[in-house]
Amino acid sequence: MRRHPSLDKVISKRTSILSYLIIAIFVLLIGRLFYLQIIRGPFFKSKSEDLTVRKIIIHARRGTIYDRYGNKLAITADAFDIAARPSIMKDKKASAKALASILNISEKALLEKFIERKRFYYVARNVDFEVGEKIKQAKIEGIDALPTTKRIYPYGQMAAHIIGYTNTDGEGIEGVEKSYNKILAGTNGYKIAELDANKVIIPGTSKDQKDPVDGKDIVLTIDSTIQHAMEAELAKSYNTYSALGASAVMMDPKTGEILALANMPTYDLNHPLKSDSRNRRNGAVSDLYEPGSTLKTMTACAALDSKMVGVNEIFNCAGSKKIGKRTIRCSLHGREFRNGHGSVNVAKMLKHSCNIAAAGMGLKIGREILHSYETAFGLYEKPNSGMTGEVGGWPDPWKNWIDIHTANVAFGQGIAVTPLQMAKAYSAVANGGNLMKPMIVKEIREPEGMIIEKFDPVVIRRVMSAEVARSVCRMLVGVVDEGTGKTAHVEGYLVGGKTGSAQKAKASGRGYMEDRFIASFAGLLPVSDPRIVMLVMVDEPKGSHYGATVAAPVFQQVAKKTMWHLRVPPDNLPGHSNSANDTD
Repeated sequence: MRRHPSLDKVISKRTSILSYLIIAIFVLLIGRLFYLQIIRGPFFKSKSEDLTVRKIIIHARRGTIYDRYGNKLAITADAFDIAARPSIMKDKKASAKALASILNISEKALLEKFIERKRFYYVARNVDFEVGEKIKQAKIEGIDALPTTKRIYPYGQMAAHIIGYTNTDGEGIEGVEKSYNKILAGTNGYKIAELDANKVIIPGTSKDQKDPVDGKDIVLTIDSTIQHAMEAELAKSYNTYSALGASAVMMDPKTGEILALANMPTYDLNHPLKSDSRNRRNGAVSDLYEPGSTLKTMTACAALDSKMVGVNEIFNCAGSKKIGKRTIRCSLHGREFRNGHGSVNVAKMLKHSCNIAAAGMGLKIGREILHSYETAFGLYEKPNSGMTGEVGGWPDPWKNWIDIHTANVAFGQGIAVTPLQMAKAYSAVANGGNLMKPMIVKEIREPEGMIIEKFDPVVIRRVMSAEVARSVCRMLVGVVDEGTGKTAHVEGYLVGGKTGSAQKAKASGRGYMEDRFIASFAGLLPVSDPRIVMLVMVDEPKGSHYGATVAAPVFQQVAKKTMWHLRVPPDNLPGHSNSANDTD
C-alpha cells in the first residue's frame, strides 16, 4: 500500500527540521567548546591551577649559636607540625581518639574542636620528630604530619638572657636570636607543583623551584664554663637573701668581650612561655639602678686625672657634712670610725668607702668636670653590645646640678646605670684607661665553618691616663686587702674591687626608701695584668644589704673558678705593697 504524497512531504519536512535542529545543537556545542577552551581557556586553566597548583615554602635551616669554644647553645632539629582537616573526616571520634593517644592530650577536647571547626588548622606545632613520625605512620583520617624544624637549646636555662628564643614560626623573639635574626634565619626557598586531594605533590608536576639558603652560624664571646659558674653563684645569693632580682656581668677588659652575663630569676629557653615575663627580662642591660659606692672609683679617676685633687690631698670626715640645707652621712664600719673616718685621701676614700670624702672631691672637681668623666666612662650612652633591650643612663645635664646633687653623684646616688655599663666603666680602669665597646658576638660563620665576619676589639675613647688607671687599680687592692671588700679576696691573686650599698629611690622620685637597697661589688684581677672585670648587683636583698656580704662572695667564687679555668698563674704575693699605705 502506497503512502499518501502529503504524508511523505510531512515526514520529509520533519526530518529536515530535525536535521537542522541536530546541526544547530552541534554548532552550539562546538561554539560553546570553542568559547570554553579557546576564548575562556586561559581563565579556567588558571582557576584549575589555583585549586591544584601550590607554592610550597621550603624552609631554610636556622643557623647554630655557639659559645667561644664551639659548644652548641642553640641548634635546629627536624620536627613536625600536626594539622587537622575536619571537613574530610568521616569518623571524627576515631580520628580524635587515635591522635589524642599519641599526643597525650584530651580526646574530648580534640573531638569538640573537630566538630566545631571545618577548615584546616594546626593541632600542635613543632612536635618532636619521633612523635610526628608516629602520627604519620598511623595514617589518621584528616590528620597531616607536616615536616618542619624546631629550635632546641641543649643547656636549658644557661645564658638564657643572652641567647633568647624563637617563636613557633622560627622568628627570633629575644636576645641574640632576635638581634641577629636575619643572619641566623637565612632565606626560604620554594617549589611550585600540583597537589592531589591529600595535599601531596603529584610526581612530575613541579613547575619551578628555588633552593633555600641556610642561615649563618653565630659564635658568641661567652665561655660556657664561666657562665655556668656565674649562674650557680648568683642563684645562691639571690635565694639566700630572698632578693627581688640579681645580675652579674664579666668582661675581658682588654677586648671588651663579654665572657658571662646572668640574671636572676631566669627561665628555660626550651619552654619560655611557661615563665613569667619578668624572668625573661635581661636586667643586666635593660634595668637602671643607682650604683652607690661602686661609682666612687669613677670619682677617684676623675679627681686624679683632671689634676683637681692630689693623690695625698686630705678631706676630713666627721661622719656627716651639711651641704646647703641638706646633710649627708657616712656609712661607718668599725668602732675606730665612730666619729667619722678622720683624715681621708683618695685611697682611704675608696678603702673605707667614705661618702664625705667622695662628696668633697666631687665638689672640688666641680659639676662640669665630674659629669664629663661620667660621660667619658659611657654612663649616659647605650653600650651597643649587640644584645636587645639595652638602655643608656638617665640624661642629666650638668648645668642643672646643685651642690647637693653633685655631692650625691660623687658617691653614687642620684645617677642611674645598668650593670653592663658599670662593667664597661671598670674595664677602662683595668686596661689602662681605654673604654672598650662591649662585644657579645665573636664571629659569623657559614654552616661549613668558614668565617664570614670576625669582630675585632674596638676602643671607643681614652678616658684617663694609663698612670692614673694603674694608680686607682692599686688603691682598689687596698679595698679588698684591708677595706670593705675583704670577702672578695681570691687566694693567690691580687684583687682590686669596690663594694656598694645604695638606697633605692622612691617611685615618686623624691627621697629614698629606708629599708630597700641595691648591694653590689665591682672587681678585677689579677691587678698586675687584669684578665677579668666583674660586676655583681643584687636588688633588695633581705637580711643584709651590704655589698661585702651579698655581692662580693659571688665575685670571689666565680673569680676563683675563672682563674683556674683560664689557667692564669698566681701572683707573686709575698711582701706585696699595699696600695692604701703607698698613698698615705
